[in-house]
Amino acid sequence: SRGINAEYGDWLNLYVQKIWSLWLPPESLPTVGYAGYYAVQHSEGLRIITLNTMYCDALNFWLYLNNTDPGGQLAWLVQELHWAEKAGIKVIILGHIPTGRLDCLKAFSWNFYRIVDRFESTIVGQYMGHTHLDHYMMQYTEETDHHPTSFQFVSPSLTTYSDLRPSIRVYTLDGLYSGSTYRPLKHETYLFDLERANTKNETVWELEYDTVSAYNLTWLVPEEMQRLYDRLEGDQSFFNKTYFKYMYHMNGNTCDDKCYQNELCQIRTGRSHDHTICPEVDLRERAQWEHENKLC
Repeated sequence: SRGINAEYGDWLNLYVQKIWSLWLPPESLPTVGYAGYYAVQHSEGLRIITLNTMYCDALNFWLYLNNTDPGGQLAWLVQELHWAEKAGIKVIILGHIPTGRLDCLKAFSWNFYRIVDRFESTIVGQYMGHTHLDHYMMQYTEETDHHPTSFQFVSPSLTTYSDLRPSIRVYTLDGLYSGSTYRPLKHETYLFDLERANTKNETVWELEYDTVSAYNLTWLVPEEMQRLYDRLEGDQSFFNKTYFKYMYHMNGNTCDDKCYQNELCQIRTGRSHDHTICPEVDLRERAQWEHENKLC
């Protein structure tokens, strides 16, 4: 990858640039060819930024040679957000690896966390994947009252994975109109019926849940997601019947006390390798727990 080993990384970025030129506008393509990230002006008031989170992946071994903002991605992100802030434009960030995960390297994660803190009024949504599970991760301001600044949706996957059904997530956003916040209002998660596909050759998607009926949430902003966390933390039975059930698509399974502690820690850990967020959870034990629970 660019900034890590340009001699061997350029061919892939340039090939992706060629393929993605079929649906990305020309002005978005130069940074794709350079280092695999880009921005698209969706509408007058909304810009979508897609990050190349391979630049924080602990299994990207080129990063161990130099992980000082590879590809200049975070510097570019700051420029994009500063421009959007001055123009009064809201920004949605897309990525693959949630930046609070232990397999996202600390330097990238902590710098990204600071950027989100600085531009909390501009960033109106973050959407990630990678784990194949259904969860979210909070982020907080560092300097003042520790209020929630943002959070990352981590969506379940369309691809099959160990003991999980293929899933589709549909988000409903506030927009398009003058003065829109572009904040998420709700999301719906659908599960693929594998049994009917295998026995009857039918394609059927079933609604698993939506955030209105499951959590009585109609406004998915950091403050409301923090209130949801507080409710989950205060009621383990509610946690098992909703959040844990939806996370693994399980009916009837419960999360024991150690599992419960780790899952709650994961929600409030928007910054990787931070011992201060969950002092009651040993990071090595948490890493082992993530491995045992097949969080890729």
